[in-house]
Amino acid sequence: MKKFIKKSLIGLLTIGVLTVILIFFFPQVLYVSALGQKMLMKMEGEQVAEFYFKENQTSKDTLYMKGIIYSNTLTDIKKVLDNNPQITTITMVNVGGSIDDEVNLVASQEIRKRNINTYLPKNGMVASGGTDMFLAGTKRQVHPTAKLGVHSWSGGDKVALDFPKEHEEHKKYLNYYKEMEIPTDFYWYTLKAAPADGIHWMTSEEIINYNITTDTRSELLSLQEKLSSNEFKGRGTENNQLAQDLITTYFENVGLGKFNNTYNSPFTFINKKTTKKREGTNIIGYIKGKKYPNKYIVIGAHYDHLGIVNDTIYNGADDNASGTAALLVLAKHFKSHQPEHSIIFAAFDAEELGLHGSKFFVENPPIPLEDIQLNFNFDMISRNPKNEIYVVGTYPYPQFKSLVEKVAKTSSLKVSYGHDNPNDKTKDYWMFSSDNGPFHKKGIPNITFSEEDHPSYHKPTDDFENINPTFYKNVVKLIQKTIENIDQNFPTK
Repeated sequence: MKKFIKKSLIGLLTIGVLTVILIFFFPQVLYVSALGQKMLMKMEGEQVAEFYFKENQTSKDTLYMKGIIYSNTLTDIKKVLDNNPQITTITMVNVGGSIDDEVNLVASQEIRKRNINTYLPKNGMVASGGTDMFLAGTKRQVHPTAKLGVHSWSGGDKVALDFPKEHEEHKKYLNYYKEMEIPTDFYWYTLKAAPADGIHWMTSEEIINYNITTDTRSELLSLQEKLSSNEFKGRGTENNQLAQDLITTYFENVGLGKFNNTYNSPFTFINKKTTKKREGTNIIGYIKGKKYPNKYIVIGAHYDHLGIVNDTIYNGADDNASGTAALLVLAKHFKSHQPEHSIIFAAFDAEELGLHGSKFFVENPPIPLEDIQLNFNFDMISRNPKNEIYVVGTYPYPQFKSLVEKVAKTSSLKVSYGHDNPNDKTKDYWMFSSDNGPFHKKGIPNITFSEEDHPSYHKPTDDFENINPTFYKNVVKLIQKTIENIDQNFPTK
């Protein structure tokens, strides 16, 4: 027993001496080696990251994680996922950061590559590099009691914001967030949220605003899928009651204001093809602005499509269930984030038959026409294999271009400008092709978001299963940020 104690004491003393030598003479070894990092963590009362299953866990599809991410984490995570291919979710119990950011980003990319979800459980916590790893989840959920922490970083005697925006140190994080479909302005937000030696716990609004969880975005796709289902019979103007009911109920639940105590704005028009009198219904709601309540931005999208043609349903998932669903989720967003200007949300009918809904709106506006400062129009925004979205209207209204460009630079989308110059014969002219047209005729500035035509345009194959969900979500985020930027920094002519 005495010999054992003596040997143990000698061993501990040796480890202690080696640790002191490493700290004072070779500190870099501690930071770059797994053993050194473990020693550092132990001295600081921290634990390196470990992956485990719970005792008596009946299903092994959920893997648990806790501790600080370090240089062996990539090896560890590959090993456990290779040995347990049934894993679908990593529950991050307590991951307070990383001591090796390079490994953290690569390990996080491994999680995304394997289509693994991430979950932050009751009273769970991730911070710094742990938050970055959480973002790798294909699906990401956060329990209401869990916490996500962010802060800036430092290098030597400099902090992150001391480096120019084009610096390579910034690029690796910006590229990572783009890959994870997180808006790159999230990165700049983290650098300002708290210093490197501090921490900022994200609010629920910030979590939603920066797409931290995927469940905050799923409503967009659910609405589009519903509107373009066979149940809605292609949303032909003559058979559009289900779509009208869905939109009015949504406006009611969100709490939009009503004009003349109703959301419905019925109108009649003559169908040029049949010369018959037809009926349509615009659905209109509004939110009062906090700074300019008598100045209005109109956000519009047509909800009608072709209906049933020769016994075939034309569901119009992209044209324009995509724009309609975007209109709805943006109404919900701005109801909880009151804008500077008042905003009218207009779901237009009978666009496919000649822009009749928007024509009626500008001829019979619910507010004085001169109070409308700008119109946003969304028409076909969910399907483009080139990841390209067009912003139309900045040629005739150049005062808005720099504000659009500022947001576009933070997006992973290819944002193009055009289809708005009548002298450019290389592109179709779109200024009168959609519901922006009647506003343009009245001299009201307008900006349209749309993609170029695809093979399913006005075909039965324009179905929900053929859209590009990631592209669509990113377009809607671009639109939201653009509206916010213009609302807060409205240009003078």
